[in-house]
Amino acid sequence: MKRTRLPALPQDTPREIAEILGSSPVYDSSCSDVARVFFIDRGDGFFLKRAPKGILAEEAALTRIFADAGLGPEVLLAISAENDWMLTRKVPGEDGTHMLDDPAALCDLLGPVFRELHDCGLHFAGDRTLPDRTAAIFTSAERGLATGVFHVGLRPERYGIRSAMDARAILETGRDLLRPTCLVHGDACLPNVLFAGGRFTGFVDCGGAGRGDRHNDLFWTVWSLGYNLKTDAWEDRFLDAYGRDAVDPDRMRAAAAAEAVAGD
Repeated sequence: MKRTRLPALPQDTPREIAEILGSSPVYDSSCSDVARVFFIDRGDGFFLKRAPKGILAEEAALTRIFADAGLGPEVLLAISAENDWMLTRKVPGEDGTHMLDDPAALCDLLGPVFRELHDCGLHFAGDRTLPDRTAAIFTSAERGLATGVFHVGLRPERYGIRSAMDARAILETGRDLLRPTCLVHGDACLPNVLFAGGRFTGFVDCGGAGRGDRHNDLFWTVWSLGYNLKTDAWEDRFLDAYGRDAVDPDRMRAAAAAEAVAGD
């Protein structure tokens, strides 16, 4: 993760947050045009996120679900002022892109981590209301189909999807295959899964989480493995580690079709 040293915290940092962080070294580690992310090098580390008002409340609530289950960073403060702010403790370890030299171990770790999330996540969430990510995915796909979107970079041809027309046909006949029946991360890529000493330590960037279909997470993890490893050779290893009993090729294809035409 790229980090650029800054002279101090932003001037508009809320007092409650500034008192916790003091004058510790601050680094900009942003990778989004919407939110700014700052790493504070104090103790085991903190991350401070700033976004326009109304953006971070849901992310903070979802992150707390992961934290309460021991699967994500502790949220210390979530404040809405002129901007939204969220302060979290750093999850120990490094993300999955730091294990690319041992893809077998990476796949063997990733599989059970996501299986536990999908099988047990709704229990972790308790009676808290979760956003319906499946409905949101279909809404996005409809918007993309209406405007001619087709994301070649997601390599949908691997699922027999070579055009937006192919994706439309799959979604027309297979839309009901995707169901919001489990807790999903929503951005299930290697940079968002952390490990230390050969063990899983937590998910980060949980703002896209919610009630969804496991195959959307599986699609993104498979894509991320191929993108980062520059080969598709490890897809089977990951899905075997996840458990083939819970993987449906038709639902994977439906997930791929929806993502291939997702609009902004």
